[in-house]
Amino acid sequence: MPDASPRLYSFDRFRIDTLTREVREGDGPPLPLPAKAFDVLVFLVEHRDRIVTRDELGAAVWSGRVVEENTITQAIAALRRALDTEPGDHRFIVTVPGRGYRFVADVAEGDEVSSAVAPAVSDPAAASARADRSKRMPVVAITFVLLALIGVLVAWRFTTRPATLAPPDAALAVLPFRTLSSTQRDPLLELGLADTLITRIGDSTSLRVRSLASSERALEPGRDPIDAATRLGARYVIDGTVQQADGRVRVSARLLDTADGDALWSGTFDEAADRVFTLQDRLADAMVGALALNARARDGVAKPCDGADAGAYRAYLAGRHEFERPSGKAMRRALASFRRAIDLDPTCARAYAGMAFAHRTLVMTADADPRVHFPLAKAAIDRALTLDPDLAEAYASQGFVRFWYDRDWTGSEESLKRAIALNPSLAEAHLAYAHLLQNIGRKAEAGEHARQAVELEPLSPLFNLIGAGMIWEAGYEEEAERAVARVQDVEPDFWLALMLGGAEKAYNGDFDAGIRDLETAAVNCDQCSQVLAVLGMVYVRADRRADAQALLARMEQRAKDGYLPPSSIAAVRNALGDSDGALDLLEEGLRGRDVRMTFLRIDNRWNNLRDTPRFQAIDAAMRFP
Repeated sequence: MPDASPRLYSFDRFRIDTLTREVREGDGPPLPLPAKAFDVLVFLVEHRDRIVTRDELGAAVWSGRVVEENTITQAIAALRRALDTEPGDHRFIVTVPGRGYRFVADVAEGDEVSSAVAPAVSDPAAASARADRSKRMPVVAITFVLLALIGVLVAWRFTTRPATLAPPDAALAVLPFRTLSSTQRDPLLELGLADTLITRIGDSTSLRVRSLASSERALEPGRDPIDAATRLGARYVIDGTVQQADGRVRVSARLLDTADGDALWSGTFDEAADRVFTLQDRLADAMVGALALNARARDGVAKPCDGADAGAYRAYLAGRHEFERPSGKAMRRALASFRRAIDLDPTCARAYAGMAFAHRTLVMTADADPRVHFPLAKAAIDRALTLDPDLAEAYASQGFVRFWYDRDWTGSEESLKRAIALNPSLAEAHLAYAHLLQNIGRKAEAGEHARQAVELEPLSPLFNLIGAGMIWEAGYEEEAERAVARVQDVEPDFWLALMLGGAEKAYNGDFDAGIRDLETAAVNCDQCSQVLAVLGMVYVRADRRADAQALLARMEQRAKDGYLPPSSIAAVRNALGDSDGALDLLEEGLRGRDVRMTFLRIDNRWNNLRDTPRFQAIDAAMRFP
């Protein structure tokens, strides 16, 4: 509790009496303040010379009991409403993101109070506004009862401040939801709620929404939501909890503004367990309204995978969860989950889009045969778009397939632009478009889309490292260096980081350190061909030709036993001086739809071959624009 001795304080036109536990405006009636909000105000006033942390408020006002951050946030919000201020109004209470609060108004104490607060005539407008606020709760209560009676929603408790117009360059982070009971955690539901909310808001507004993968990385154990959002470069953040009991799901969420730490909106939704998508749509609509965003119209028809089948929904979530750490094993597990979802709900467009993503990712990261998996991806895309013609993820995968497999540069650009138009926050679409633009020589445009992809996925090692090269080429050297540095903070053992770092060390003459990094990278990516190709080239430069030849033999055996991209084997043969063998393999890559052939014009590994007629014929067959 604050100091127990009776005191009088005044600031601006308000007076605090700790004996009667009242706050008055001039000589008006006591303001309607909850008891805890009053105690918070007094404690802030008493310690106005410094920042007061949330932990201090919890210890002083709630007697040291563990309290949710939302409880303190609501007390601050109640104070601001009573004092007729908005969260952005810093005349009295300033929120210091990640630290706490500070009372900043001039304060008079004791005998000074009577002269500091003049017996002012009550402001009619302020009194009217206060009266309106006092009438609001009965209206909300009646609405609540009506909603319950008609069965639209069992519970929807909400508090909100007037809608705040989101700045045009604002970004939103949606953090993984937390299960209140540690013994009944459901990680799939925690991540799935956030994932679908990200998609719903990204699809229906122009607000830039950070990806779930980056949000999950930012929310380290014990990290404050404001801190996490700041790390993600987001102005707004959605933080929430979930409970499951008796076949129902209850979700409590709040929308915070990182500029001052205040809640723009908070509420609780309660739905049957098989109506989770309905719950998410209501929650997303509330967030859009709180930010005064212009939502794109929805057709009013339930989308496939709307949660009508709880089993299908959970299978879909299980598949999506595997995308957070893409690997061959993870993508095969994802495919199995999506097949289960489709078996239970054949109209689940999202599951078909997920299958397309998994098939193309197997080719890109696990050296799967493109002639097997890209046709399967195309079939899944066609089915997804038949079920949901406005599914951005499906258009993004279509753009990938047209680029990497069909070599349809114009068609790929059309698909990726369509995906971005449908969901400007879809980072994978921006990165794919950047790849396409880079490979066909439009470097400035590629850099801009790479920058957007990295901004949307600020903590993704993959997006930062791939994007950095294109950002650098576009002339943003310092920005590219920051992207690379972030990976060292987030995941220094990421295989692509080790590969690039090892190659750089070798280029600078430190072959031993470079080879160590490359060999570790090969282990971390399950002997992926991208790393093996670089390792073989470095072996040659380090005058370890026997190691390079042994590696080449292993790669060729893998190609005989299954599949390995011919271009990766060609890189090692070319480094060993076998130009004809390298060209044979590049011609094989052309015929077999090796995805890395799309880099032919910008890959300097082939510079010694460019003037040969065979290479020029391969280049012409790629039909680059």
